[in-house]
Amino acid sequence: MFDKILDNIKKSSLLEKEKEAYIQYARNLHLKNSPIIFDINQLVMLFDLPNDNIKEFVLENTNQYTISKRDGSSREVWKPSYKLKTIQRWILKNILFNIKVSESAHGFVKNKSILTNAEVHQYNEPFWVYSTDIKDFFPSIKQNEVKKIFLEIGYTEKVSEALSSLTTINESLVQGFPTSPMISNIYCREIDEEFKKQANKLNISYSRYADDITFSGPQKNGYLKLIKNIKNIVLHNFRENNFLINEKKTRVRKNKHTKIVTGIVVSQYGVRIPQKYYRRLNKELYYCQRFGVNEHLKYHGLITISNFKGYLIGLARFIYMVDPDKGSEYIKKIQKLDWE
Repeated sequence: MFDKILDNIKKSSLLEKEKEAYIQYARNLHLKNSPIIFDINQLVMLFDLPNDNIKEFVLENTNQYTISKRDGSSREVWKPSYKLKTIQRWILKNILFNIKVSESAHGFVKNKSILTNAEVHQYNEPFWVYSTDIKDFFPSIKQNEVKKIFLEIGYTEKVSEALSSLTTINESLVQGFPTSPMISNIYCREIDEEFKKQANKLNISYSRYADDITFSGPQKNGYLKLIKNIKNIVLHNFRENNFLINEKKTRVRKNKHTKIVTGIVVSQYGVRIPQKYYRRLNKELYYCQRFGVNEHLKYHGLITISNFKGYLIGLARFIYMVDPDKGSEYIKKIQKLDWE
């Protein structure tokens, strides 16, 4: 395909200087394993768009709704149409997945999970954990920053503008677009590397799972001062990148406090699922086995059967990550329930 593109350029009626420029442009993208898109017209044809008004197309092909979070607040979610989602997945697979992210990133990364994120913070001695959360994570990353990602790959100004418009709405990343997680990891690459560098200097650990930032270290003399230093480093870095700390989710766990990293308990003896998840799942299974799924849902005014089954399977898979035997046992029990 690349050779054919070069051959077509050479056979075209373009001036020699123009041919050289196009060949160099194509070669740069090819070396980065990125699709060769010369201009907006080619992009419109590639994605079968009605015209070159990308932002209008995205707005017309997206539905917005609000979901309630556990803390009582709400979150906006944007659902792309089948066509827009197909385009975004193409961009994800063919462009974004070719870009390397930091080793410290664990969210939305192949072969990584909340478990690998938690395992970074295991110690064989008393330790502390400092964790915080980036407030309004996706919306804080603006279209102009997304555009820079495509420009750095080598795309033209107009193509980069179009690609960034296809992956944002109202000038920001949003929850619900399949491209948002990977773009956020790419955007946070420099932040991750800076935090990792600082952590290495201080002989402590750092990791990030989406908007969750975690530092940890041995509980030695002077560790309280060290934690204060880390807080200042995070605050300064966030300000430079237009991020805000979510104070409600900022925690320092030390001494004998239970240390939880992305929902998983971390201790000197390893990692484990919090007992509340076992209790919750055991309780739901007990009532379903005793009264039947339908009666249980009716009595408690719960959600539909399909969503409820997904909820239970989700809990079981969460347990499975850390305890495969127990998780498999729960999944079998859930499947055996009368779902008719």
